[in-house]
Amino acid sequence: MEVGDLVPDVLPTGCAGTGCLITDWSGTLHPLDGAIAGGTVMQETMSIAYGAVGGLVVEVVVFYGRVAAWQAARHRALEGNRRRKQLPRLDKFVDPPSDAMAALTRLSLGAGAGWIFSPQLTGALATVAVGASAPALLRQLGNARTLQALITTTHSSAETGEPVVLPDEAEAAES
Repeated sequence: MEVGDLVPDVLPTGCAGTGCLITDWSGTLHPLDGAIAGGTVMQETMSIAYGAVGGLVVEVVVFYGRVAAWQAARHRALEGNRRRKQLPRLDKFVDPPSDAMAALTRLSLGAGAGWIFSPQLTGALATVAVGASAPALLRQLGNARTLQALITTTHSSAETGEPVVLPDEAEAAES
């Protein structure tokens, strides 16, 4: 056994915003995309793809619900001894143009959430979950107070010494 068998060929030297740099034994720096201390962050393209899959999974579940409702309606009609001509048609439960647009929208939202959260995501399952919950996550981000608004509010109260009533608290106090 030699020393080289026990020591890796490269050593991590530090992480930047886009990944880590590794140094080989000659001192040459090499980018190591996706590596962080304590785990790995997947590349943006994979994160976008898995996020899109998550959005698509949700749409498949919604589509299944519509098909299951159609199936149940057909079974109820058959139990009522109706003629086969009076069975509910699939197009009463599924609208292909609007369903395709909804699927495309969910896929896009999932891909966007995968991209936005890619620096924090370390696995495929987590990224699919983020993509599946993209509409709710992005709604929460849209409703969140900005840091600048929070800093401005804190700065105003520090100058006057008076408590600042935030808009939500003012509405609650008026009721």
